[in-house]
Amino acid sequence: MSSAEELTFVVGRWVRPIVMLLYVVRRLGLMATSSREQRSTALNQ
Repeated sequence: MSSAEELTFVVGRWVRPIVMLLYVVRRLGLMATSSREQRSTALNQ
């Protein structure tokens, strides 16, 4: 078994990229929906 410090280090190494990926995906999703809404409102006017 690994020590608590090693386990924390390994978990941190895996969690940080996943959190960054989720953040980027969320930002891209918000940008895509906002641009789509802007286009649809521009077409309606």
